[in-house]
Amino acid sequence: MCLIYVIVILFVFFDARLYKTPIVKITEIRTEEKEKEEGTRGGEEIHYRQFLKGIVLNGEYKKERIQLKNEYAESEVTSQKYKKYDRVFVEIREKSNALSGNIKGLKRDTGVAALLGLMILLLLVITKKQGLRTIFTVVVNISIYMIGFAFFLNGKDILKICNIMVIAFSIGTLLLLNGVNKRTVASILSTLCVLAVIMGIFHLVMNNLGETDYASMEYLGSLDNPSELFEAEVMLAGLGAIMDVTATISATLGELVRKRPSIRWKELFHSGREVGYDIMGTMISVLLFTFGCGLIPTFLIRMNNEISFLTIVKLNIPFEICRFLIESIGIVIAIPISIFVSASLLKMKKRRGAIS
Repeated sequence: MCLIYVIVILFVFFDARLYKTPIVKITEIRTEEKEKEEGTRGGEEIHYRQFLKGIVLNGEYKKERIQLKNEYAESEVTSQKYKKYDRVFVEIREKSNALSGNIKGLKRDTGVAALLGLMILLLLVITKKQGLRTIFTVVVNISIYMIGFAFFLNGKDILKICNIMVIAFSIGTLLLLNGVNKRTVASILSTLCVLAVIMGIFHLVMNNLGETDYASMEYLGSLDNPSELFEAEVMLAGLGAIMDVTATISATLGELVRKRPSIRWKELFHSGREVGYDIMGTMISVLLFTFGCGLIPTFLIRMNNEISFLTIVKLNIPFEICRFLIESIGIVIAIPISIFVSASLLKMKKRRGAIS
């Protein structure tokens, strides 16, 4: 596995011939200070100019030398500083038998391949068969996303698509990871019940709040159906966390019933509740971190332009707050629902076995 991993990285590192866009390996760099400009907070920010020399790695001008220029700011917020041996995509111009051009971006596929390969390698080495199932599940889920987006771009109803996607995600993920058994069925039923409850709460709240202004919802305010897209986001946002809660509780109760078939329903409920209490806080924190990390650029850009923290919260992220609250409610509700569904199914099986 390690040998295959190294071979894949080397292949990606030397895969310039597979690209149509010209790729240049930087061999020499000369940097000079260009000027000082006023920064976003009133201070001065230094701007630099780079004179680069490199070798074209593919295409019509392969192995020929090229000269490039690049400008970047000290903060590198909207510009990129390049280093020796970097590989960059360029737009080549030929003038007087000399090559020059504009840099379009950095070639990053080697780093991506290294991280992706490391994740797959660790999954297979540490968890073995379950790691293989996990990889296959991720591939299936990505395929479901791609098919759903394709239907949406072809004009299909986004809510109908998301309803089908939610069912496919729930059934596919839990079946592929946990196999066909009572615990998996309990997890699937619990997940779908929780989603039905939180979407009911969502509709109840949205229908009684009056008209909602979607103008502050980035990229959606100019579309024809922002309300439907927002509902689709809410439906899909916390699905993973909810599935995690229901699967954990179902697996725990299933193990308790397997080791102690005579356990009473009340004892099973209390045991499941304690497990739910232990994972509830961490799962809500996962949601908070997930939503929060996506908001960091928004906060930094606006606060650098002297917009106060409270103003950003009030005007720019109400929809993120709404998603977080709805999905947090879903995690809390998932505990009693998954306990009730799992305990009922598992004890029903044991009773029938005892009667027969």
